[in-house]
Amino acid sequence: MKWWRVAGLLALLAFQVLAGDSPASSGYSIPSSDELNGNQAIANYRANFKPELYLPESNVWPFADLAVLAAMLVAGGMMVWRRAHSRWFWIPAAVTLGYFGFIRGGCICPVGSVANMAIALAHPTMIGKTTALMFFLPLLAALVMGRVFCVSGCPLGAIQHLLGGKKNIHPPAALERSLRWLPVAAMIATAWLAVRGGCLLVCILDPYKTAFFFGYGWIHRAVNWLHGGLVEPRFFWVGDLTAWGILLGSLLLGWWVQRPFCRFVCPYSVLLGAFSAVSLKRREIAPEQCIKCGICEKTCPVNAIARDAKTGEFKISSFHCIQCNRCSSHCPTAAHLH
Repeated sequence: MKWWRVAGLLALLAFQVLAGDSPASSGYSIPSSDELNGNQAIANYRANFKPELYLPESNVWPFADLAVLAAMLVAGGMMVWRRAHSRWFWIPAAVTLGYFGFIRGGCICPVGSVANMAIALAHPTMIGKTTALMFFLPLLAALVMGRVFCVSGCPLGAIQHLLGGKKNIHPPAALERSLRWLPVAAMIATAWLAVRGGCLLVCILDPYKTAFFFGYGWIHRAVNWLHGGLVEPRFFWVGDLTAWGILLGSLLLGWWVQRPFCRFVCPYSVLLGAFSAVSLKRREIAPEQCIKCGICEKTCPVNAIARDAKTGEFKISSFHCIQCNRCSSHCPTAAHLH
């Protein structure tokens, strides 16, 4: 592993330690028998005691979440604007996975907030400002620069970007057209179940949550230990064999079929695609420079580029394009413009 990657991981852990609450600053301590002053007070204390696995979360985290998300969206937008080579997109993806995936457990994400926003339509007082901003920020970025969130800002997209293989097998065209309706169905089902029964369907469908929870647990156990808290002296484990099997299967599928969750499951992708379709800066192919070599079509991880059967020219679907810069990085004539 390169030294700067190790330094980045250590910096993320240091940020978590510094930003967390210490036992002294949390304002919580176990009272003594003298402070409880009597058997009845002790009984009341025992009846109302609620054990906590980890230290109380600091109030700074919502602001940190929004700041990191905004920074990732700006960084991704600038990389698209400057036409950075696709090889450099591992940097925002790694930061996204480290922070939103492991430090925050994968749950602070606009993808999951689809259900929360659906509940807010029926019960506006149940939605927090942070959740609403996390939901709308990627959509605003999509309106300006397209779906940069899918590579820079989304932990689900980041893990697929970093652990996806070099293979890029596309399903048959007819099958892919049918599968692309699944995110629409997932979005409708997510909203309906959230309003009707409070079910967070996205969390159930997320195949990578086992990895996020596992990393989150180990990081927070380490933080708790460094702050002098109690840590159980045993190996920490999350999920069962089914959960780990689903994770492994999803990673193996992602090695051959690029970004399967983004393309065929994610309900938030429908909203991102709709905003990207009318974005201010849409990726286009200059016909006068295109030599129709087809390299862009082969390298596109989400099959957003296709040849027009009538004209023979290649077209980009702004709805499906995730702004990963692979087409512009591999185009021999720099025909991919904005």
